[in-house]
Amino acid sequence: MTTRLIFLILLLTGTATAALGQGQDISFTAEVSKKRMLRNSTLEYHLTLRNAQGENLEPPPFRDFDVLQGPSRSIGTTIINGVATSQMTFSWMLQPKRTGELSIGPASVRAAGRTYRTNSETVTVLEAGDNSVGANTENFLRAEVSTDQAYVGQQIILNLNLYASVNPISRNMVREPDLDGFFARPRRRFDASPVTIVENGREYQRRTLASLALFPIKSGTLTIDPYRMVIGAVRTRTSSSFSRRYTEQIPVNSDTLRIQVRELPQPRPDDFSGGVGTYRAEAQIDRNRLTTDDALRLLVRVTGQGDIQRFEPPVPVDEADWNIYDPRVIEEEFLDSPSGMFGRKTFEYQLVPKRPGKYTVAPTVTYFNTDNGEYESLTPESFTVTVTGGSGQLTYTIDTTAAVAEELTLRPARPLPPGRRYDGNLARTPLFWGLMLLPLLLGGGLIGWSHYRQQLAERDPAILLRERAGRVATARLKEARQHLERVEPRPFYDAVEGALLRYLRDRFNLPVKDLGRRNITEVLRAAGADADLTERYDRLLGRCEMALYAGQDTAADLDETYTLASDLITETERQLR
Repeated sequence: MTTRLIFLILLLTGTATAALGQGQDISFTAEVSKKRMLRNSTLEYHLTLRNAQGENLEPPPFRDFDVLQGPSRSIGTTIINGVATSQMTFSWMLQPKRTGELSIGPASVRAAGRTYRTNSETVTVLEAGDNSVGANTENFLRAEVSTDQAYVGQQIILNLNLYASVNPISRNMVREPDLDGFFARPRRRFDASPVTIVENGREYQRRTLASLALFPIKSGTLTIDPYRMVIGAVRTRTSSSFSRRYTEQIPVNSDTLRIQVRELPQPRPDDFSGGVGTYRAEAQIDRNRLTTDDALRLLVRVTGQGDIQRFEPPVPVDEADWNIYDPRVIEEEFLDSPSGMFGRKTFEYQLVPKRPGKYTVAPTVTYFNTDNGEYESLTPESFTVTVTGGSGQLTYTIDTTAAVAEELTLRPARPLPPGRRYDGNLARTPLFWGLMLLPLLLGGGLIGWSHYRQQLAERDPAILLRERAGRVATARLKEARQHLERVEPRPFYDAVEGALLRYLRDRFNLPVKDLGRRNITEVLRAAGADADLTERYDRLLGRCEMALYAGQDTAADLDETYTLASDLITETERQLR
């Protein structure tokens, strides 16, 4: 009995001593998972608070690092020789922004009535490929392009490839580049099957995760920022007594790409269609004999590798001998193939002869061939057409009506009514009482405005973004208005196109890569826009593309283009409220 009592007293004394020791042994420390690393690698940063419950945690400013994940929190307790230690750990996954000696400053936390600060940490960051750093990377992400030297409008294929020495069970895209300076079209027909690659003495499984067709819209050095992703891999952790499987989150990212883009050679041919790539053409007529009362139907089809929407209809015959009415696009489609994006576009013409005679119809399509860096003209076929005199009874109908804008005129100001004077008694006018009540009105207005701003702050940001899209786009058109007044065609079309694309991006929450004309048409239709609205968007964006990339940037249509853009935004807000 005495022995048991002594043992109980010793146990209680030891427990109290341990508790007292725990209360006094509070620590707050920082550590990094590595002291030396590559520029494109990552590290883990941990803050650990022991034997206390903390509050008001202030992590260090990670000025030289991008935060990929975090903070995540874990809580645990360890018992060693009967002494229990509790700890709370906060973790971040970081990636350096530059090379050199990078510092992470101290963090602070409030615990047990005191403020505790951690130590600072220093990390040495070296460029990738530096031999002073250890073995090859187990997994990496690489954005690979078909060429890094291109012309404006030339198709570039970008494949996002994952090189992994493990079998990833999950992939989570953390960040995608904005692709500023490009039109991007996602591709679906690419080979996504894994391929075994040996690189730098290590074997990898390469998988293509995504593929894009990029079309540069301006010259110069265009930058594609890194893709950032976290992949999950199954690992096994083994201790002396047991082993268990867990999923490790592994960050990977691609390098920054730079594409050198050149302008198309000058001078451009007068009949340049705007096409850039490699194309072929076909032509077909519905007859080779007609009268001056008939219309000749001509089809011109262009097929090839490139952005087919850039193609504008060529002038197929001599305008001195024929009346050429505006052609219709009766076919326009994109064909995704393993080697790139192909397109097909068919123009339908109605040509009316001006006089009898024998004429040669030989439509010509001129484009820029990216294979040899020269302008090429395609004449698919020549037709001999015989025209005889008619009776004056037309056998065709063509809609040539056009809307004519009403001319703006200024009317003279009306004279003052009898009895009205400019030197009347101010106290008897509404203006006087309006000024007297102005402070009260302003005070009430400020109170109402404050209440309105508070309600706005509590609303869904996505809803606010959609509501503000129309106002933002209208404000954006002010820049186009300035270029219109200065008669600067190219900056004007650039401002109009940018205003429309930013409006659609905000209105429908679209990523930059989905701002193609075909995808915009599908998005508008899905949102409930009528066919006329979607067609007007397509025509106006096509006009801007031709002005910017095909050199058809004359000053003749600036007023009309500005009015069309403003009306489009207004009509979209009206239809899709």
